[in-house]
Amino acid sequence: MQDMKSGSVVVGEHPLIKETFRLARKVAHSDLPVQIFGETGTGKELLARFIHAESHRRNRRLVVVDCGILATETARSELFGHVRGAFTGALQARRGLVAEADGGTLFLDEVGELDLDLQCQLLRLIQEGVYRPLGASQLQRVDVRVIAATHRDLAALVQEKKFRADLYYRLQVVPLTIPPLRARLSDIPLLVNHFCSLYQRVGRCKALTPSAYAGLMGYDWPGNVRELQHEIARLQVMVDQENIDETCLAHHIREAKGGEDVYGLPFKDARKLHLQKFMYEYLHRQLLRSQGNVTVAAQESGLGRQYFQMRMAECGLYSKAYKRKDAIVDGS
Repeated sequence: MQDMKSGSVVVGEHPLIKETFRLARKVAHSDLPVQIFGETGTGKELLARFIHAESHRRNRRLVVVDCGILATETARSELFGHVRGAFTGALQARRGLVAEADGGTLFLDEVGELDLDLQCQLLRLIQEGVYRPLGASQLQRVDVRVIAATHRDLAALVQEKKFRADLYYRLQVVPLTIPPLRARLSDIPLLVNHFCSLYQRVGRCKALTPSAYAGLMGYDWPGNVRELQHEIARLQVMVDQENIDETCLAHHIREAKGGEDVYGLPFKDARKLHLQKFMYEYLHRQLLRSQGNVTVAAQESGLGRQYFQMRMAECGLYSKAYKRKDAIVDGS
């Protein structure tokens, strides 16, 4: 799937990511609070932007707040604003980020970093739609939809008394989880194709060979999609040769794949693993040559189209990754 709205791009065909965005699209049409869980680099802000773009609030602002960098002493003023004279140096009143999001969406990234006092005020904002600027005597009413995200275990923080249980359950009305990249490795060709198309706008995009793809598929990607994007950017800038092969990959990525000792496995398991790698690389090369035309790829392989498609499904390969005008063509 690929979706572009408000600058957001969603790339992926794996069932896990498709289900996440199916649920996101469904909840987008309501004003229910959403809690997004996911590891660093999975695209939590991207999902929040997708929800906002699909909602009836799409023509109003999406205000992004990185709770992890809010200084404790200024956090309340940053979020809720302040009146003139509220504290030393407050020479004039200031609208907070909550007021900036009026009519739109407030995205609180890393909400688990907020202190307990701010959590209490956030709960009131979600439940009653009101807040009090720092130093003000009157409550202010605001119409915002709250989306929160975190990579932390909020349930554990509740047990440790570091996160309010009532806020936790209020945010948990609609929990969404973005799977890590290692759980959807079959989306790597699509993601690589997308990232290369971005760099192709400023210069010719170097092609990745099947061995390079195999190397990318053999790594766990602890930094997730963001780490993959950075690696593709590095390859496009730093590699001089025309086609990028496995030897061009970062050392730690090559080591992760190269550390697999098939000779230490039972013969049956080693044979199966070898055949899986061969099948992936063979089908990938045929799809590159045919630019995603499954019928042509199957004919050139001497296989029936249905059988070819079955093997593609087993390897997590999608013809869409090879059909775009900016598709990467294997030049080897």
